[in-house]
Amino acid sequence: MNTRTLGFIFAALLIALQGGPAMAEQAASNIEGLMVVQVIGEVKAVDPSAHRVTVVNAQGVATQVNVSPDMQDLDKLPLGTRIKSSVLQPVTLTPIGHAKLQQAVPGDKRFVAQVASVDTATGVVMLKDADSLPIEVRARDARQAGTLASGATVRVDVVNNRAKPAQKK
Repeated sequence: MNTRTLGFIFAALLIALQGGPAMAEQAASNIEGLMVVQVIGEVKAVDPSAHRVTVVNAQGVATQVNVSPDMQDLDKLPLGTRIKSSVLQPVTLTPIGHAKLQQAVPGDKRFVAQVASVDTATGVVMLKDADSLPIEVRARDARQAGTLASGATVRVDVVNNRAKPAQKK
């Protein structure tokens, strides 16, 4: 091999080695978690076998709420009953550059919020939307949550429409 060929191989290795951590860092920038969501509305459907209740809010947005299997007599819950509940909605937080904050509207799949605070011990990230409403996200990995700084802008992507019942602290 001549020195020119070795030089190309060496350069390719350097690029590959420097690109690897950047790709890993980029993959680690998404933070998975559970967003605490208040569900207020009327019961429109009950599925006792699946332990699921469909609640429709004042804007007409339907949310399926998984109910604890310990709840007895779910089949006796009358349609039209007004309920208020907290559920955990799977989300992904992605740090982004400066962007205009958006309202967190029930039923939306994506919005932009600002990090208000981060509890690195528990992984709880407090966000605020364009209306300065507080939004709690419980990160699956507290170390990843610790990479967010107060004032940072994040894109919040709702992973799916199935919400889980909130666990009491």
